[in-house]
Amino acid sequence: MARFARSMLVASLTAATALLVLSGCSADKQTKIEPKVAPPVIKKAGTLRVGIDLSYPPFGGVDKGKQAGLDLDVAGALAQRLGLTLAVVDVKPAEAATALTSGVVDAVFSVPFSEAGIANVSLAGSYLTDAPAFFVATEGTASVEPSLTVDNLGAGKIGVQEGSSAYWRLASEVGTQGAVIFPTLREAISAADKGKVKVVAGDAIVGAYIIRDFPKIQFAGQLDSAIPLGVAVTADNTKLGDTIREALDGLAADGVLKAIRQKWVGGLPALTAAPSSDASTTP
Repeated sequence: MARFARSMLVASLTAATALLVLSGCSADKQTKIEPKVAPPVIKKAGTLRVGIDLSYPPFGGVDKGKQAGLDLDVAGALAQRLGLTLAVVDVKPAEAATALTSGVVDAVFSVPFSEAGIANVSLAGSYLTDAPAFFVATEGTASVEPSLTVDNLGAGKIGVQEGSSAYWRLASEVGTQGAVIFPTLREAISAADKGKVKVVAGDAIVGAYIIRDFPKIQFAGQLDSAIPLGVAVTADNTKLGDTIREALDGLAADGVLKAIRQKWVGGLPALTAAPSSDASTTP
């Protein structure tokens, strides 16, 4: 866990540095931006209050009392672009709609573009895609072609986190008779590193973050199509939704979203969405 926390802190610092460079700002002088929105579009003048799950690295977490994570970096860049100060509230996914409608936050992060994710809220654009994925151990620094699928898994034990999206997808596709169940994805990846399982199935973004502590483990392919993760606002707050969407488009065009993703998950390839999906082109 200590190594995990240190990885989060390093990624947060490097991502923050990248943001300063890409936004054309310096630590000594930042361009003052006129606020793009004000009450009643946001609850508190000059502040963008966002809900982020602070117990789910690398999206959000707390290390030695400091908040850090991919979602926090995106939220910080978004608030800066809107000319607002960022205030982060710890909001679990199941509480997202309630936090919005009750006015606790103006927006929530990591909302999947799915039927379950968009219930009672309005999506204001995507900044990242995620998917269940496969990871394998390699010999030395050998590279892996990310072509593994459920159709070419072959024989061998598959490590997977109990109750995860990868677990249920694996169960529906090939069953779980060859699966070895672990409490966490990190434990499954550790088992692969020690040669105890052949393949690990788990969340692509979380797995790519964890394997920075396991040099032999590499991303090997997708288990399922990618789904965009976005920012959600209340269904009736179209002004804030439109403003956030425009800002996210600008951050994507300027390379800020790509830089944040790279700092947290390294060289993880762009994830592929289903052909019929309306997913955005965010990585």
